[in-house]
Amino acid sequence: MSMSDSKQLQRRFLELYEPIHAQFHRYCEVMVKNPEMAKDLQGDVILAAYESFNTLRNPASFKYFLFGIARNTFRKNLKRNKVHAKYEMNNNEPQAHDGASIETNVDVGLLYDKLDMLNPKQKEALILFEISGFSLKEIKEIQGGSLSGVKLRLKRGRQKLKELFSDSNMELRDSN
Repeated sequence: MSMSDSKQLQRRFLELYEPIHAQFHRYCEVMVKNPEMAKDLQGDVILAAYESFNTLRNPASFKYFLFGIARNTFRKNLKRNKVHAKYEMNNNEPQAHDGASIETNVDVGLLYDKLDMLNPKQKEALILFEISGFSLKEIKEIQGGSLSGVKLRLKRGRQKLKELFSDSNMELRDSN
């Protein structure tokens, strides 16, 4: 590959990546619950996506291509580090965000804990829809399956979160 081809490939990659950077960052941060680990995941995924960018046939599918690599990388890392995964996940409290109130940081931490109690597909669908701002159709492209399946995962995930938060509130009242 010549230098001009390489520059052109970089430019095309960045043109597709930059508009979705914020969504991608939020997705990674919520999946791993730690800003530093999110940066590591982002870096790994961007490198993998760039290295296989030539295999992408339709530039309109770039978002799904990138998020699919992110999901697979996240799952692969969990499996590879199975021995360390319990330690990592249990000691991987969300980091306080500068400028956020203590109450906000506590609420975010509680949300992350409750999201971890969901079925993985429900958790991912909720993160993609509610936090990263994806449309139902986009989530269908990333997760596969049908549009009604995505709607059902979102509905069930929201119901389960509501139950989990209700249970937490009841436990707090009972302990007082």
